Amino acid sequence: MPTQSDTINLITAVLTEHTEYWKSQMATMKRLRQAYLTKFWEGADTAPEMLQIETADAYSFIESFIAALFSKAPAIEVDSNRVPTDEKAIVKEVTNNFLYHQRKAIENATRNALIYPMSFLKMAPQESDDPLNRVRVKACVPWDIIVDREADDWESQRWVGHRYFITMTEARERYGAKKFNSVRKEDYFNDRQSSDSDIPSSHEFIEVVEFYDLQANKLYIYSPNYGLGDKLLQTSDIPLSTYDGQPLVAIAPLYYAQVPDKPLEGYSTLARVYSQLFEKNVLRTFWANAVRRDSRQYIVKEGVIDEDALAKITAGVDGAIIPVDTENIAGIIQPVPVTPLSSNHDRYLNYIETDINRGSILAPFAKGEATKATATEITALAQYSASEIGRMARERDEAIERIATIFTRMLSVLVEENEKPVVVVNGKPQFLTQDMLDNPFRFAALDQANTPLSEVIKSQRLVELVPLLTQLGVQPNVIRDEVVRAFDLPEGFKSDNDPEPQPDAKVRSSPSDLPSGPTGQAPSEALAQELVAGARTIPLATA
Repeated sequence: MPTQSDTINLITAVLTEHTEYWKSQMATMKRLRQAYLTKFWEGADTAPEMLQIETADAYSFIESFIAALFSKAPAIEVDSNRVPTDEKAIVKEVTNNFLYHQRKAIENATRNALIYPMSFLKMAPQESDDPLNRVRVKACVPWDIIVDREADDWESQRWVGHRYFITMTEARERYGAKKFNSVRKEDYFNDRQSSDSDIPSSHEFIEVVEFYDLQANKLYIYSPNYGLGDKLLQTSDIPLSTYDGQPLVAIAPLYYAQVPDKPLEGYSTLARVYSQLFEKNVLRTFWANAVRRDSRQYIVKEGVIDEDALAKITAGVDGAIIPVDTENIAGIIQPVPVTPLSSNHDRYLNYIETDINRGSILAPFAKGEATKATATEITALAQYSASEIGRMARERDEAIERIATIFTRMLSVLVEENEKPVVVVNGKPQFLTQDMLDNPFRFAALDQANTPLSEVIKSQRLVELVPLLTQLGVQPNVIRDEVVRAFDLPEGFKSDNDPEPQPDAKVRSSPSDLPSGPTGQAPSEALAQELVAGARTIPLATA
């Protein structure tokens, strides 16, 4: 059993390594953040008179992924072979209602995971009279979460930590009237130093580290601002566990790219194209300054035109008159020749744009860009983009499923035995009990790696299959209902008054066996042609 001194030595060693690692990454993280915020030249050492142009390509790059990954609020399906169906429906309703309100946090975590190497979602209890509202979710930046970077995956870590700051008032409420040395709350991107006397009482903070020792199943609360940093604030067992008794940390990781030999270090998606974004901003800045120097100027023989005449000439337009003492002027006045920019700049910009597009797995039309691609090329690109975005969507779904698991385990602890919150399932009120939550659930994200782009492709394929389905004898009302579902059309488009097939009616294998309508066409064939014609108004992408 490790002593308190051994535990503190472990925590301080891990915390020091974590801090030094992210200090070494600070310059890179700051550049990525500034590129996204369209503050590319902020802090750059350039001449004051130099015009600085910043493009919004980094913002467009990241938000294209966000738009491709999120179309609806997150939701899950619940399964368990030990729980009755009605209880699974109650747990599903409770969990989906919770996830519905966490869309913004999950979206912010995704944005962080694309800009930075990874991101995290921290779940914590909160005070509420409503038992179902006692868990909150916060998107955390990577330098606030301590991970075991030597581990192969999240489950095989030896420890996990969360480093944050709380006010002195909150510290005394949590940990009692202990003596703390207050500090200024750190800003990762702005290293501000000040003496204790410069900190107003309203901005007094202490640094807190939640350290989860997964091997010993212990949670240690440590603060370097408590005493001399040689004592623990609290020690307890890890409060959450899986159904089979394994320690469960209330943190869900979100990685969209990883370093192959160091998976938990993560890899920034934006970093893939940062060099191209840098070159584009430099080139556009050079162009902007070159264009402003591309003005009409003239030279004139000195003494031939007096100052009043020169003033009249120069006051009219953008021309500037420069008297020179030389005989090498043809006539009284002549323009100064301006050499146009080399065409190499245009070609270089095209190369940069190509590299940026190659660094993105999204096809150009998926980002709203017009292309000259054929319909076949667009379909191929759409399928590739959908599959790659689908891979990222699976990472998103895994985080959502982990959040659902943590939520149910936390709720099973936070809901008191005498509390029975009411949940409306299929229009009927039901009671949620603590026993319902304490079960081995399997959660599956409802979208199952679906994205807006993949949904469009599936819908388009369904419409293309309508003639074949009709020939195979699929009932028109079945096809209609599936089209209504695929395109999210109003439920009123469905008909509950479809005639039931007669028991002795023969099975028709082709449209030619169907009775003709008023125009001589079989009803199923007419429906097929109508749906195919309507599909032409539902574009797969803008070419």
